[in-house]
Formats: sequence, C-alpha cells, structure tokens
Amino acid sequence: MKPPPSVAVLFSVLVSATTQAQVPSADLDARIEIVSPAARTANPGASDNFTGRVQVEQLFAARAGRHVSGGRVTFQPGARSAWHTHPAGQILIVTAGTGLVRQWGGPPQTIRQGDVVWIPPGVKHWHGATPTTSMTHIAIQEAVGGKVVDWLERVSEEQYSAGTAKWVAPMTAHAEPITTHAERSPSRSVAGGPMVSLSDVESVSPALAAYTRDQLLGDLWKRPGLSLRDRSMVTLAVLIARNQAVQMAHYVALALGNGVKPGELSEIIAHLAFYCGWENAMSAVRVVKNVFRERGIEPDQLPPGSVDLLPLNEPAERQRASNVEQNFGGVAPGVVHYTTDLLFRDLWLRPALSPRDRSLVTVSALIASGQVAQVAYHLNRAMDNGLTQSQASEVLTQLAFYAGWPNVFSALPVVKDVFEKRPNRNPS
Repeated sequence: MKPPPSVAVLFSVLVSATTQAQVPSADLDARIEIVSPAARTANPGASDNFTGRVQVEQLFAARAGRHVSGGRVTFQPGARSAWHTHPAGQILIVTAGTGLVRQWGGPPQTIRQGDVVWIPPGVKHWHGATPTTSMTHIAIQEAVGGKVVDWLERVSEEQYSAGTAKWVAPMTAHAEPITTHAERSPSRSVAGGPMVSLSDVESVSPALAAYTRDQLLGDLWKRPGLSLRDRSMVTLAVLIARNQAVQMAHYVALALGNGVKPGELSEIIAHLAFYCGWENAMSAVRVVKNVFRERGIEPDQLPPGSVDLLPLNEPAERQRASNVEQNFGGVAPGVVHYTTDLLFRDLWLRPALSPRDRSLVTVSALIASGQVAQVAYHLNRAMDNGLTQSQASEVLTQLAFYAGWPNVFSALPVVKDVFEKRPNRNPS
C-alpha cells in the first residue's frame, strides 16, 4: 500500500490541476476574482447523498479552463455522507470540530480541526460527524469527464453505529452539545437550558470535574461487567424516569453510537410511559424527535403501533394474573384489567425490544424512582429473560452514579434477597 502523499505534494497536485494548460490568452478574462462570503449561499445537503443535518456551501465551481471545485460542508452530530468515490480523488481540510472518515472494508478514522485528508481516486468511502460532535471541512476535487463524484448507497444506521461504538464516550473535555432545534443556538438544550460539557463543570466545580473525568468516564463506562449498549440503556432509563432532559440528547446520541437501534429507543420510550408516567415519556419524545431528525431517522424506520406480538408464556401469565386478581381485583379492577391486557399481553410482547432489554430498563427505572417494592418481581423476570447476576450487579454500579447512592442502597437488600433465592445462582 502506498503511503499517503504529503501536504506539500497534495497542494502541488492541486496547483498543477488548476494551472496546467491555462496560460491566459486574449480570449480569457485574466483578472483576479474575489468572491465574498455574502455572494455565497449554504444549502441543505441532498437527502439522497447525506444522512442527518448537513449544510453545503459551494466555494468555487469547476468551469471552462478550471477543472477543480471546492466546497465547505458542515455535519451536525450523527450526520454523514453516503458511500461515494471520486474519479480523481479528493482533499479534505478539516476547519472545525471532530469527525470521521471511513474507507470501505476499513475502520473509521477520527479527523480533527487542522487535519488534511487525501482520498485516492476510486476509493469507496464516507465522511461526516461523530455521534456527539459536529465537523466542518473544505472538500476539493478535480472533475474527470465533467464529473467529480459518483454517489453510491447511503450509510445505514447499523453501519454507522457499528463503526462508531468504540469511538464514543459519554462526555469529552471539548464535547459539543447536540443542536436540537435549527432555530436555537447550538449551546441550548431541548429543555431550554445550556448543555453541560466537562469544561463547564470545571468552571463551577473542579472537584466534580475531576470525579467526572477520572471515575465516571475514566473508570465506570470502561468497566467490563456490562456492555456500552446496556450502560446506555440503563442511563437513558434513569433520565426518562427522573424527567432529566438537559443532557438527554447527548445520551441518546451516545446510545445510538453504542449500538442501541432507533427502533429500540422508540420502544424504550413507549415502555417507560407505563412505568414512569406518560408525561415523562412525552418529555423524552420531545428530545429524541430532534435527534432523530438530525440523523435522518424517519417514522417509517421505527416499529409501527400495531405489530405481530411475541409468543406468550400462558402458564406463567395465568399465574401472575391470578395472583394480581386475588390481591387487588376488588380494589382497583381497572388497574388489574389494563395490567393484564395492555402491559403483559401487549406491551411486553412487542418484538422490537427484547424481553431481556425491557426488563433491564424497567428495573433501572424502578430503582431510579425509588420504587423498591416492585424490584423483586421485575429483577426475577429480568434474570428469567437472560440478564445474568453479574450483569445485574453491574447495573447497580451504573445506577449509583446516575440515580444516586441512596436509591441503590435502598434496593440492595431486595436485590440480595433475589440473588440468594434464585434456584440457579450462577453469577455469570
């Protein structure tokens, strides 16, 4: 494999492309041309060629006697180009933010302000923002036969998430907040207050910043007992349960980067409406709607309202329903009715979120809300659905940081009792 050319070589190629066989003649206007910013416009990137919110500003176009064109492209968090190639290659000059470039068959590479990227002719690739930061670059390419690019298929959410899961961190020292409304300043959250970066924390509480950097980011999110995907779902369950919207957009983007599918996020919100309250779910809808919009995630990519349900464990459900009816049927028949028909014969059987993951977010939300009385049943159900004892233990560790130590310690005696009474106490 040939090493990439140096920056000097890149610019010599660019200069030669624009000057060879272009000696001014009497037939050409040889005056220096200056185009002010006011004379240029930025337009949204074409939906066929980009995913998410992208602005494209043409700086200069190819024309007779000049085969090179250039533009400035800004990608909001999660936005990216489709797969594409360039017949004569492309130069990217990153002018702001942090982004990603990925060659077909290779891993994503992080690109930052000041980097110059050379993409050889014919190499299939995409470039764009990370899940949590925006990125702006200048793109320069030469036309061959009047064409500078060949657009291919879009980068799917699965391809993007799989390629960025290891890159994503919950917060970075220079993390940019996700813009959740086009008309709002990027420094505002969907809840109307400022998004919080690590530098913000440092300016108010250096001790909290140190704990965030060293323990939360440097240790907790790197612990091996629970996957990043599971940690993201646990954390989102806490934010929804406690109606904490200021940082929610950041953690939604993090979850997508850590492998949580858009359809699973959609189902988590619907599920937690029953366990945390309808209005908490509506607050989450307000945040997630804008993250989905920025990433180009449309309603037709999400699970519909009516679906074919998973098979029901009839004996187990009959026993549960009978116990509830005997205990509470005379107290609140409406609650008992909806619990059976709506929750356990419908909601829990929707296939876009696995029973194990439904249990995971339910237990997390209950502990975050201080609802200890319900934890034993749902933790047993979670472990019946595939959550291991070691994973359940690590869920508590994650919850301590995001729901608070008192809520976790209130749940610990219940969890201990569940562990001790399980017929198969395999901790793995």
